[in-house]
Amino acid sequence: MDVPGRRTRVCFALPSLAGGGAERAAVQILNALDGDRWDRWMYLFEREGPYLAELSPSIQIDASPTSSRLGRWRALRRFVRLVRPDVIVAFLSYFSVLAAARAAGVGARVVFNQQTPLSAFLNDSDFHWSRPWDRRTFAAATRMGYAAADLIVTTSRGVADDLVRSFGVKTERIRIVPNPVDLEAITKAAEEPLDPAYAALFTSPAIVSAGRLAEVKNYPLLIDALKILRERRPARLFILGQGDQAPALRASIEAKGLGDAVHLCGFQGNPWKYIARADVFALASKYEGFGNVLVEAMACGVPVVATSSPGSRAIVDDDVNGVLVEGHEPAAVAAALDRVLGDAAVRGRMSAAARRHAERYRAASIGAEYDRVLTEALA
Repeated sequence: MDVPGRRTRVCFALPSLAGGGAERAAVQILNALDGDRWDRWMYLFEREGPYLAELSPSIQIDASPTSSRLGRWRALRRFVRLVRPDVIVAFLSYFSVLAAARAAGVGARVVFNQQTPLSAFLNDSDFHWSRPWDRRTFAAATRMGYAAADLIVTTSRGVADDLVRSFGVKTERIRIVPNPVDLEAITKAAEEPLDPAYAALFTSPAIVSAGRLAEVKNYPLLIDALKILRERRPARLFILGQGDQAPALRASIEAKGLGDAVHLCGFQGNPWKYIARADVFALASKYEGFGNVLVEAMACGVPVVATSSPGSRAIVDDDVNGVLVEGHEPAAVAAALDRVLGDAAVRGRMSAAARRHAERYRAASIGAEYDRVLTEALA
């Protein structure tokens, strides 16, 4: 039973706040919700990750003290019974959160936040369910779990269409809300000076890419494209991020004779000061559900070149604020980069359009959209 005058209680549930796109989005969305209207909580299976520091001090955090799957489930169920959130938004670990919330028996609504196209996710070799048996089991569980959730939020039309087409989710149960971007924070961070180790290397034409060094980000495609591009212009590529693909990427860079042209800069707490100094931002992912970093690059006033996927198509207006590359081939990516780098007028036009488009994702606006969706879920 609600206490008179009590704010509506919302809880975002995640495995941790490790440095991924879903984790950053969860923090930004919860921060953007009106604290006068919502009593905001975050529940983590592990209280760790770089985005902990970005969470508003007014948001309460709870975490599981155990590492076992069953122990985490029980701890979350206890938390729900004790705190009694009105609505729980699950980012990742959807089925564990749904089962624990239902078992708690307090009537909490459960909303899934889907950041990526699930069919592509199931075929991603970075994850164990890419094996046929795991994939089929997970797909079957997805159909049942998504049917039991009260509402589903996707980051783009492409992610929503994939759920409908591949997993039988009903269209009327899906709401499309993009991720927010803190435009003021990006603008301020972009003004900071570059680290001395890289400042001297940033000569035009400079290309920047950012994201974890994983197969899905398809950095080999971008590196192959740069090799082709350098036959026409002396471009350099700066890759921001860390991951298990780093050794293979270093070996490939050396094998292609690009040691002086491609720089693996590791994880950067402030990637925007690098992006803002680029002539073009490039994203060669095999798939993206949204592509936060594309909006961030646009907020820095940098034109983008991105391979086509559900997430990039939702953000990039081809030949307006950037270039979409339909063919995931080195020559096609190289041609798109060459087109932007070779024409200052095109860069200027795209840069201005990019800044205007980034305003669409201002945190306050996206927070208001989430307010409406969560209110609907409670109804």
